Amino acid sequence: MLLDLIIYPHPVLKAVAKPIEVFDESLSELIANIVETMHEGAGVGLAAPQVGLSLQLFVVDTSTPEEPSALRTYINPRIILQDKPILWEEGCLSLPGLYREVPTHQHVIIEARDARGEWFREEAHDLRAVAILHEFAHLQGSLFIDRLNPVKRNLTKKYWAKNAAKLTEHTYRDTKLHCKMN
Repeated sequence: MLLDLIIYPHPVLKAVAKPIEVFDESLSELIANIVETMHEGAGVGLAAPQVGLSLQLFVVDTSTPEEPSALRTYINPRIILQDKPILWEEGCLSLPGLYREVPTHQHVIIEARDARGEWFREEAHDLRAVAILHEFAHLQGSLFIDRLNPVKRNLTKKYWAKNAAKLTEHTYRDTKLHCKMN
């Protein structure tokens, strides 16, 4: 089932997410719905706050024809290492149609729980590392535009305030997604 996609500047996107304590069938159903919503929006990641739930949960899917099974769920994650600083052009399903080059890292080690509550560790590079860090930031109440320098951040926020409705409609018009602006 598709979930409503939350659009910036909705307050849930600025809140620090709460840990998940119960690993049951309803959590598995929520994860499936988040994955379906991410795929409908053509994203490579989606965090629970982006569907209105302040929970420490995100999914990443960097699948390609060469690597078709790259979908993974991260619950109550911890970043162990982030290394190799780079600039990367990022976008976000909650800021549709907006892309900016921001500082991030191309190497990350993360620990998280899976849908069954089992801990795992993953080392990721390049796009996957960037996606993991991007989604992890959502759990901290931060978006990629928060990593812009103050001048670029203010200009971007003004641009977004003026164009959000148009960009959202243009980006999602051919999807089944429903978006909540506030």
